[in-house]
Parts: sequence; structure tokens; C-alpha cells
Amino acid sequence: MAEIEVGGIKFKGGKIVVVLTALSTAGGALWGGFEFWKDYETMKAKISSYSAPDLSGIRQELAVQNETVDAVTTEMASVRLRVAEIQQLSRDLREDVRSDSAKLYDAISAIDRRSRDADADTRAAMRQAEKTLRDITASASERFDSKINGVDAKLDALEAGLNKTLQRALDNPLLK
Repeated sequence: MAEIEVGGIKFKGGKIVVVLTALSTAGGALWGGFEFWKDYETMKAKISSYSAPDLSGIRQELAVQNETVDAVTTEMASVRLRVAEIQQLSRDLREDVRSDSAKLYDAISAIDRRSRDADADTRAAMRQAEKTLRDITASASERFDSKINGVDAKLDALEAGLNKTLQRALDNPLLK
């Protein structure tokens, strides 16, 4: 292990590292202090040599800008007034449109109801007409069937009468 003797004091291994760390820290603090002092002296010199700039041109520009701002403010007031008028017109127009649309909706609803009623009446009339036609057809069919049955019965009776007469004529011994 390394050993150093300084002023009658012996330093060994870990103590040497501690001493070197303490010396480098102290050196760094002194260097930082000197840099800070140098910056302070530079700043002090700049502050003592400072002279205020001439602001008369800026003041004139501010006066012109103030006049411009006043003109813009006046113009904005007139614009606000015009916007308020337009808003009122817009509200009135919106109310008129709502009123008209409500009337239109009511009229459409009334027409729709009348259309539905007319449709229902038409359908009822068509159903009644179909029933009446079915009844007429059924009645005519029954009449035709009864007349056909009557004609069939008369034809059957005529046929039976003719068959009977024919049979009598065939059975007649005199004809033989």
C-alpha cells in the first residue's frame, strides 16, 4: 500500500483519496468564486456605462397607434351596432320560419288525415261493391241452377214419357 508523509502526518490508501477529493473540491470552489467575481465586475462596468435610449420616436409611434386604436374602436362600435341589428333581423326571420313551418306541418297533417279517411272510405266502398257483386253472382248462379234443374227435370220427364211410349209401341203385338 502507498503511503505519503506530509508535515509529519502519514497518509495511507483511503485517506489519500479523501485528501485528494477535499483538495479538488476546494480548488473547484475557489475557481467558481473567481469566475463569479469576474462576471460581477464585468456587469458592474456595463451598468455604470449604461445610458438611457432616446424614446421620443417610440412615443410618437405610440401616439399614432393610439389614434389608430381610437379609430378602430369607433369602427368596432358601429360594427357592433350593425351586428345587433342583424341579430334582431335573424331572430325575427327565424321566428317567421318557425311559424310558417308549423302552419305548413299542420296543413300537411290535415291533408294526410283527409287522404287516409278518403282511402278508408274508398276501401270500404270497394269491399261493399265486391260483396254486392258476389251476392248478385251467387243469386244468379242459384237461379240458373234452379232453371237448369227444372229444364233437366222436364227433359227427364219427357225422356221417360218418350221411352214409355216407345216401349209400348215396341211391346204392341199388333205391330208384329
